[in-house]
Amino acid sequence: MCLGCHFEEPDKAHGRGVLGCFECHLGNPLSGTKEAAHKGMVKNPGELSIAAKTCGQTGCHVNEVKWVKNSLMTTNRGIIATLRYYWGEASDQNENITTWLIKQKGLDSPAIDYFRKMCGSCHLGLEKGFLPDFLSQKGGGCTACHNSIPRGVAKEKRHAQLIKFVPMKNCVKCHNRSGRIGLSYQGMYETEGYGTPFIEAEFAPYQLEDGRFYLPMLPDVHHSKGLICIDCHTQKEVMGDGHMKAHIEGQLEIECVTCHRDQKGLTDLVKRDGSIHPPKGKADTEKRPLSKINIKELENGQVVLIGKADKQHHPLKPPKPGQCSTGAHSRLACQACHATWVPQCYGCHVKADKSEKQLDKLNGQMTPGNWTEFRSFIRYERPVLGVRQRMEQKNEGSKVVILVPG
Repeated sequence: MCLGCHFEEPDKAHGRGVLGCFECHLGNPLSGTKEAAHKGMVKNPGELSIAAKTCGQTGCHVNEVKWVKNSLMTTNRGIIATLRYYWGEASDQNENITTWLIKQKGLDSPAIDYFRKMCGSCHLGLEKGFLPDFLSQKGGGCTACHNSIPRGVAKEKRHAQLIKFVPMKNCVKCHNRSGRIGLSYQGMYETEGYGTPFIEAEFAPYQLEDGRFYLPMLPDVHHSKGLICIDCHTQKEVMGDGHMKAHIEGQLEIECVTCHRDQKGLTDLVKRDGSIHPPKGKADTEKRPLSKINIKELENGQVVLIGKADKQHHPLKPPKPGQCSTGAHSRLACQACHATWVPQCYGCHVKADKSEKQLDKLNGQMTPGNWTEFRSFIRYERPVLGVRQRMEQKNEGSKVVILVPG
């Protein structure tokens, strides 16, 4: 049947001797002809349009597929609603409008057209390979995160490896613009775009896949110690809990103080087997187990976080007594003091030229209206502080935080 022609070897959990091919790729494995056997097959079983029949079938990842379809990384709800609000197209920032809705109903407006063409490649509902060039690696539903390309494997046996933990390189495919958190975390500062400073009369060699130049900077302290994104960001934060959120604040669980707390707090966390409770003022909207972080108490009483990639023990250091979160510092977010640099884009403007066409990243068509972005300058020194109040947790009060202006 399938294995008479195909010699590719998936990962162990989805291996040839465990599942076979049909359970993921569909088709008709009992057919005697190639044409009939391949009818209805899918190349990427993780695409959200068919994931309920593949990854989400009974006995596999039923709940996870349901959660992801309503997650912010799929709906982009907060991005779209905020954009429309600031462009005067919506009365508030909580509008329930998603990438699915825009595609299904063909919604259009200046703000939506801008989203379609400048932002529309970063959502899990995008089919992998649907867009050209480097954008072809984005999207793909489940496999956008849980896919790893094998190395050192013969071509005839090569098959995408599905992995439980998400490598940081998969996160950074999308999280590298706007707040640029994926770049800043690694110590990569996007420059003005001229390839400076020149090195031996040539452009600097530090360039992203999309052509932007960057300079190596001091990385986040967690990155320098070997931690990756999913060491802090829980399953609920990434995949959601099945309930559609208006903004990222509603989907977040982890805060700095989750790990950086006094010894009593760490002991309590260990007693809960690493399970974290929702931040104060947030209801756990679904009756399922609380998220866990990978912590352990050693024989000497020290509490450590075990890295999911490096498997190393990372000690959880408590905040300095009498300094952090006390007195005048109680209103300061941790980043307000501990961020050494932040990319700050000033004088940001966009222009639409209706005489030209541009690729609509939601439907793959060239449509009228070509958007161009401009900025006066970008800097990293002296991060700007501002007062911010969480939209979904107003009872917590305001905090002084780092702003990333644009």
